[in-house]
Amino acid sequence: MDEAVVELSGAQRFGVAQDSRVAAIRWDVLPWGLVLDLDSPLSEAPDTELRRVWLCFHGLGALTLPFQEARVPTGCWIVVEFPMETTSAGLLSYSFSTVLPVGATGEVVLRGRDEDVVEIQAQRFSVLASRASAPPNEQGQLDWETRTHLASDASFVRILREIDP
Repeated sequence: MDEAVVELSGAQRFGVAQDSRVAAIRWDVLPWGLVLDLDSPLSEAPDTELRRVWLCFHGLGALTLPFQEARVPTGCWIVVEFPMETTSAGLLSYSFSTVLPVGATGEVVLRGRDEDVVEIQAQRFSVLASRASAPPNEQGQLDWETRTHLASDASFVRILREIDP
């Protein structure tokens, strides 16, 4: 197993995305799937270090991204993770609330729950995380060089191929 990345299971997965920044949405690493590439805080403490986390959705069934009029120049932030549910079709439904800047000025506007919830339905869900972490930059996130130093895309893909050959 690659030392830079580990698969999280059970209670380790609970809340891992809370207060995380979705830095990238990856369609290119998981056939019929989706990966959310996150800057994830190690704790709720101020100025806590961040690690790189991949939320992996295997066998994607549906995706709802309510980004109408939103400006997402540096990604979006997961504010609240909701409990995972199972749909009537037997898919896992993962959802989270986000606060998105909107309009020409990029001002943060609070919208109703139905307007700010991202939902992803898939057959299976897995979580990968870098073992290493680093302090956030002035914007509260990791820059590209730091993110890829913590764990490369290739390191994540190797582990992903082991758990989903």
